[in-house]
Amino acid sequence: MQANENVDNPLPSPEEFSVLSQVIRDVARRGRLSADDAQDFAQTVHLRLLERRYDVFLRFSGLSSLRTFLTVVVRRMLLDWRRTQYGTWRASQAARRLGPAAIALDTLISRDGYTVDEAIETLRTRAIPDTPSQLRRLAVALPTHQPRRPVGVDAIDSFMSMGFEDPIQQLDSAREAMAVKRRLATALKQLAADDRRLLDLRYRQAQRVPAIARRLRTDCKGMYRRCDKVLRSLRNALDATA
Repeated sequence: MQANENVDNPLPSPEEFSVLSQVIRDVARRGRLSADDAQDFAQTVHLRLLERRYDVFLRFSGLSSLRTFLTVVVRRMLLDWRRTQYGTWRASQAARRLGPAAIALDTLISRDGYTVDEAIETLRTRAIPDTPSQLRRLAVALPTHQPRRPVGVDAIDSFMSMGFEDPIQQLDSAREAMAVKRRLATALKQLAADDRRLLDLRYRQAQRVPAIARRLRTDCKGMYRRCDKVLRSLRNALDATA
């Protein structure tokens, strides 16, 4: 597959998009991400690349295979994603004092947004010797973390100002970057209010999909499908305004 030399920077072809999607799945699997984290990471990659109109394909020189090139890009994005998700989070002092099971509970409940019952059920599938009743007593002993401050739907307007450092090199043209951001901002404004709020919760407030699903009282799988649908809508809108 040759590098795309179209200066108009079109969105990737179906074949290119298929290779990218497979690379994302492979990187997530090798990174030992859970199913939920893998979907979370994939959606983040696509959104960040969409902000750039997938210009990563224009940077492909053909010196290696496209799959190898994209693997390098996506692996670096995984490092960024991990730092964003977990870099500044630490289990509470109480959890560390109570031991590994309490730390695991604190991580699932406070960081990942699980309910106590969901966290206990998750830990039952792992090699943790504590019984459900013991885990529940540990959960009761954990401190309650301060919830995130809600941000209004209008905050989506500032969503486009979130910085993204290219994993290969910086933008070649600041003018093109601003044009892309304006088109994407227009596409965002054309979304339904519920979809804009979903993006606000997902990316502005950095809430995980399971937590959003519980907040909106819907099933988690359906919420992942809805996120994918909104991202596809943004891609199509951006392609139409190119």
